[in-house]
Amino acid sequence: MTAATYQYVDLPDASVVTTRALLTARENISDTVAARAMMCIHGGAGFGKTLAVNTCLRALEPGEDVRRVTFRARPTARAVRYELFTALDLAGEPPRHPSEFDRLLKTALAERPRTFLVDEAQWLNGEAFEYFRYLWDEPSTQLAIIFVGGAGCHTVLRREPMLSSRVRLLTSVSLTVLIWVSRAFAV
Repeated sequence: MTAATYQYVDLPDASVVTTRALLTARENISDTVAARAMMCIHGGAGFGKTLAVNTCLRALEPGEDVRRVTFRARPTARAVRYELFTALDLAGEPPRHPSEFDRLLKTALAERPRTFLVDEAQWLNGEAFEYFRYLWDEPSTQLAIIFVGGAGCHTVLRREPMLSSRVRLLTSVSLTVLIWVSRAFAV
């Protein structure tokens, strides 16, 4: 991830203030990545979920291969495949047939451990969440997945038995992450 993905970090003299919620998120994210598990961080808009997760994942880099994907509308499994193809920087043209596409993604995900940050996960429907589970369930993949989104993502995860049984850590902590900005900049 580049500095541009960290919302307010490029402000002069700005820094993230470590709160109890951020420490809880850091512990849960570290455990999830170490176990190659899936988790969901959800909450209201503007609570600092994305900033908290980016901050915690940044501490794991460069040793951890973190890939960020964001969805803005109700994506199909096909759209998820294409987004993952792009996020993994795979060469060539994407396969036309789903089975070939799945084989390519599984092969790439088996090469080395990776963590996916799936932001704006409230836009995912059951089919899209199920596709992530399908890839994660493959024994050869070495995948940790962190879903970040509004309350809608939690609702869909809980409604799908195959998903809710596999999300090992579910964080519903209200994340309020503080950004400290020096007075000189704030004036």
